[in-house]
Amino acid sequence: MADTCVMHRILINSLKDAWSTTSFASEDVAFFAQKLTIDEARKGLMGLSFTLLCLLGAESLLFAHSGLGSDARTTCLLLAALSIHIMVSARAIRDIRSLYLLGTTLLIISGTAFVLLAHNSGSFSFALFASITLLFMVVPLVPWGLREAVVVLALIYGTFTLSTWGAHKNFDTQTLWSLQFIMFGAGIISLALVMRNTCVRKMDIRTRFELEQANRKMMQLSNKDPLTGAWNRRFLNNVFSKKTAEWHAADTMYHFAYLDLDDFKPMNDTCGHDFGDEVLRCISQMFYAALKEKGYMIRMGGDEFALLFTSDDPQKLIKSTLRDIQKAVVTPAQCQKMHVRMSVGVASIPPGINLSQEAVYRAADAALYDAKERKEQFTDHANIVRQILSQDDDRQFSVA
Repeated sequence: MADTCVMHRILINSLKDAWSTTSFASEDVAFFAQKLTIDEARKGLMGLSFTLLCLLGAESLLFAHSGLGSDARTTCLLLAALSIHIMVSARAIRDIRSLYLLGTTLLIISGTAFVLLAHNSGSFSFALFASITLLFMVVPLVPWGLREAVVVLALIYGTFTLSTWGAHKNFDTQTLWSLQFIMFGAGIISLALVMRNTCVRKMDIRTRFELEQANRKMMQLSNKDPLTGAWNRRFLNNVFSKKTAEWHAADTMYHFAYLDLDDFKPMNDTCGHDFGDEVLRCISQMFYAALKEKGYMIRMGGDEFALLFTSDDPQKLIKSTLRDIQKAVVTPAQCQKMHVRMSVGVASIPPGINLSQEAVYRAADAALYDAKERKEQFTDHANIVRQILSQDDDRQFSVA
C-alpha cells in the first residue's frame, strides 16, 4: 500500500513537472531557463520541419506507388515548401509561444492535407495510414510541455475524426475504427515521450543552474578577500584590461588609485586587532557603496587597497567616502586620539591613452609614494596626490 502511494505521488509530481516547459518553482531558475528553452524549442521545430521534409519525400514515392496520382505529389510538394519556410522562419523567432504555434500549424495543416487526400481518393490507403501514424510520432521532436502536446494531438485527432466520421459514407467502418486505434495508440506513445523528455530536460536545466550557481560562488570565493569582502588581486588582473577598454570605448576617463591606511600598526597595537579588522571592513563597505556601478574596490594586502573606477571628480569621491568612514568607525575609549586617515595615489587615464596595466600601477604607486612623503605635514583626513597620464608618460600633477 505504501509503495502504491509513493508511486502515485511520483506520477502526480512528474505530471505537474512535465505540464509546462517554462514553469519552475524558483524565479531564478525560470529566468535562467528562458533562453535555453527558446533555443531548444527552435532547434526542435527545425528538427520537426526537416524530419517532415524527409518523410514527405519518401511519402511522395509511396503515394506514387499506391496510385494516388498527381494530387498526392502536389500535396507533398506544398507541405515540403511549408516545412522549408518554417525551418527558415524559426531562426528569426525569439518567442517560445510563436515557435510552438508554428509547430502546431505545420502539424495541423499536414494532417488536414492527408484527410483531403483520403476524401479525394475515396479510401484510406496504406500510404495514408503510414502518414497519419508518422504525423503523431513526430510530435515529441518539438520540446514542448505536456500541455502543448495535448493540445496539438487533440487538434490533430479532432481534425481526423470529425472529417472522417462526418463523411463516414466514403469510408468503411473497419477503416475508421482502425484509424481511431492508430491515432489513439500513437497519441499515447507520443504523450509518454513528451512527458519523459520534458522531465529530463527540466531536471537538466535545474542541474545546470545549480552548477552555474556553484561555479559563481566558487569564482567569488577565489576572487574575494575573506576579511573585507573586497575583490582581490586575481580579480583585478582578470578584469583590468577588459573594463578599461570598455570605458575608453565609451570615451570615458578612468582612474586607478592606491589607498594606504596611515599608522595602521599603531592602531592595531593600541586599539586591538579586532578594531583594526573592523576598520578594514568599514573601508571596503563604504567604498563599495560609493562606487556602486562606477568601479571596483580591491584589497591589495594588509592595509592597502586599490580602486579602479570612473568619476568626473575622483578626489571628491575619495574625500567624501573617507569622511563617511570616519563618521562610521566607533573608536574605543583607549584610542580616542587616533583617527582613520589615508594616503592616496591616483593615476587618471584619459580616453585614447593606451597604457599597460603595469604602467598604470607604477604611476599610481608613484603618486602614493609622494603622498606618503608629505603625510606628516598634511593635516586633512584625505592625503591625495593625483597624476593625469599621457601617451608619452608626460605626467601632470594635481595635488589636493
